[in-house]
Amino acid sequence: MVLQAAMRRTWSQIHKGFRYLMRPGKKTQPWSVKLKKYLNRRIPITEWMTHYTRDDAVGDLIAGITIALTIIPQSIAYAALAGLDPQYGLNSAFMGSFIYVFFGTIKQVVIVPSSLMALLTLQYTSHLNVDFVILLCFLVGVVELLMGIFNLGFLVSFISAPVVSGFTTATSLIVAISQFKGLFGMNFKSVGMFDTLLKIYDNISTIRTGDTILGVTCFVALLLMRKLKEVQISSDFKGHKVINNIFWFTSTGRNAIAVLITSFIALWYSNNGMKPPFITTKPIESGIPSIMIPPTSTQIGNQTYDLVEMVSELGTGYIIIPIVAILANIAIAKAFVNGTIDATQEMIALSLCNLVGSFFQSIPSCGAFSRSAVINASGVRTPLAGLYSAGLTLLALQFLSPYFYLIPRSTLSAVLISAVIFLVDWEIFEPLWKAGAKLELATVVATGFACLFIGVELGLLFGVIVGLVTLIFKWARPKIDVLRTKTSMGEYIIIRPDLGIFFPSVDYISTYIVKLADEDREEKKPILIDCRDIRDTDYTAAKSFMALTTMFEKRGQKLAFLDVRPQCQKMWKSAGIKNESFWLSENLTENLYGDAGIEDENATRMVEVVSQSGETEVMKNGGETNDHQMK
Repeated sequence: MVLQAAMRRTWSQIHKGFRYLMRPGKKTQPWSVKLKKYLNRRIPITEWMTHYTRDDAVGDLIAGITIALTIIPQSIAYAALAGLDPQYGLNSAFMGSFIYVFFGTIKQVVIVPSSLMALLTLQYTSHLNVDFVILLCFLVGVVELLMGIFNLGFLVSFISAPVVSGFTTATSLIVAISQFKGLFGMNFKSVGMFDTLLKIYDNISTIRTGDTILGVTCFVALLLMRKLKEVQISSDFKGHKVINNIFWFTSTGRNAIAVLITSFIALWYSNNGMKPPFITTKPIESGIPSIMIPPTSTQIGNQTYDLVEMVSELGTGYIIIPIVAILANIAIAKAFVNGTIDATQEMIALSLCNLVGSFFQSIPSCGAFSRSAVINASGVRTPLAGLYSAGLTLLALQFLSPYFYLIPRSTLSAVLISAVIFLVDWEIFEPLWKAGAKLELATVVATGFACLFIGVELGLLFGVIVGLVTLIFKWARPKIDVLRTKTSMGEYIIIRPDLGIFFPSVDYISTYIVKLADEDREEKKPILIDCRDIRDTDYTAAKSFMALTTMFEKRGQKLAFLDVRPQCQKMWKSAGIKNESFWLSENLTENLYGDAGIEDENATRMVEVVSQSGETEVMKNGGETNDHQMK
């Protein structure tokens, strides 16, 4: 009977909703139109491809080829950073670029392996085999998809810019220092940045001359080529446009140039029957990746892991990595898109790149500012540019894989170091210092040191906590301006807090008001709390203000709230504050002095504004109602 009654109520609600939608005058869209809109939103290529032009095709072709020259060598290097063979990085670059063409909304985003993803992957899987990495990629995609479906992208908002800066700077330093052993041809295992530095010192006698010369030369050459695009030949010189374009393409494809030249050097040694004087990467399997279901079990030595044990071994990796990836993508979107951003669709697109990529033996991937800047400068028109870069990556997998063993390890280290050193965010310190934002500066430094000393995942969590604590501290200690107003009828004091009044700040504000009242206890000057900037409040604040009004009533001193918004007034009344305590600024003198106050309304007033910084300003004639002067 209960089930039948529930079914009847459900059917009744459905019937009412249908009748509401079909009522006369209500315009309803055909299902075909709704389906088309949904497809356009969830598969964006179905919308922009309908008005794709020849100019778009040319722009995307140039941008796709240009970015491929960047992502192919970088993907190989980032795979090495994660402790994997080059093909895993290229698999990720191929699938990420290909999938994003159909589901991505931002033309500048390129989903391929990045230094952050590689470092975090290494952090969680350094003691495990490649099966764990592929499973991690699958789980990262699942978590990102769930965050997109349930609109959980707002969680990224709790990671402030200073936290991101400290985290990015620390991870960049960790990546750079981790590549020193490859740059100098050293061979040892280490855990963390400080352990790496210690091992370098202990093994300094094992530095190889050939690797060091090649690595340092590549590093310097990469830095010089990076600056080459800033060189502009004067228009007075014939052919300046061609030369400037050559400089730009050389600068953009510098990583590929370095890898190709040093690989040819290794090939020359090999063809002449000599061993290269530097370490090269090991041979790998060639060919296009085959489709495989992500592993649900694996074996390391004599120990077998089932799916539950594998997930357990990955720790919090499948939670931290998606958050960092989404944060990176949203940050890129905000930097390059002037209009609105469909954050949900971006999370879904990112999730599918990792989810589908895991079936092609990929590693976790996301966007990166450096690649977005390159493809944006290349004149990209639509996300279809990713199709060309994916095609070139596929060709590299098919035809160049047998030659990857010729790539010197020191060259890959130079590529990585030259890329990540420019991610160190020194620029944030100057504006924060000039603005006197000590809490934000402390957050940057604290997050950075935490990532260096306790690990990037715990460091990021620590930074988020520090950021939230600083936010709470700001709300708990709002700035309060005091306006002492003198008229011919007497003197009154206006208190103006600059933030909402909630439980963290209400005791501080109440104590401040009581202290102010005690200074003029004998005169019992009226105290008015200006609430025009208070947009919200809570019940704890309401109860505290109720106690404050009761105390002032017993003292025989006026306490009133000026220009309270309806939602705040409703909350404070629920705590027992009387209606008489709520005043409007236009009736201020009448409420203070009655009919005599009305006659005195145009009298001269002297207003002394005292802020918490100790600054004082004196004004005349209505200064208490002049917002600009008060602030």
